[in-house]
Amino acid sequence: MNDLQFRKQCIIDPDTHDVEFQQALESANNREFQEQCMEFDSKLADALNVAAPENLAQRIIERNRAQKTDRSRSFSWNNWRPSLAAAASIAATMVFAVALLLRPQVALSEMMIDHLYDDINALHVRTVVTDAELLHLLDHFNVDIERSSIGTLHFADVCHIDKTDGIHVVYDGASGPVTAIYLPGKEVKRLQAISRDQFQGIIFPYHEGVMAIIGLMGEDVLQQKDKVEKALSWKTADSNTQKTST
Repeated sequence: MNDLQFRKQCIIDPDTHDVEFQQALESANNREFQEQCMEFDSKLADALNVAAPENLAQRIIERNRAQKTDRSRSFSWNNWRPSLAAAASIAATMVFAVALLLRPQVALSEMMIDHLYDDINALHVRTVVTDAELLHLLDHFNVDIERSSIGTLHFADVCHIDKTDGIHVVYDGASGPVTAIYLPGKEVKRLQAISRDQFQGIIFPYHEGVMAIIGLMGEDVLQQKDKVEKALSWKTADSNTQKTST
């Protein structure tokens, strides 16, 4: 069971007795992730375990009956506020619980780093990408890359993450190889820091999707973000190009 399979299973059922899952728990990182999932499930159970106010149903029925039998009395919200407040409290609790249940199984940032590890050989390529090798990438995404802005490009190809084709490039940074991954059609609300093992980076909204910049520990990824944004120009419908910045 690889890391991605483990995380998916752990989110669904962190207490499963599956043999492969139990073997994966020999890893300290996996045990820590399991503890986080179990703690989350415990908090979710507490959120659902909210008792309704005593005699709520009977009180609502009595209020309705009083309203029907006394037509001459003017309608007042004050009569309903206690019951409505109690009902709203229960509804709010249930909405919160459902929102927690519908949390995404694997964060997009985790998928980005998973892909980096799946294609780790790209970090060790020392040959330089030729202009001809870039053509299929540029044509596929209607984008131009200004090579003088990004520096020496060692890897450039189409990647496939979460059922989406994206751009995957590797170039020289200040501390070692830097990976830039762009996925169109995806969404994150704001810039977020990401890290795993010896890698650190950021993921942020960019153009019509999401961009991740990942380098070795100590790399100035914000500086690399500026470099990548300056290097990419997107073609418009009238064949002009435009820069995108965040």
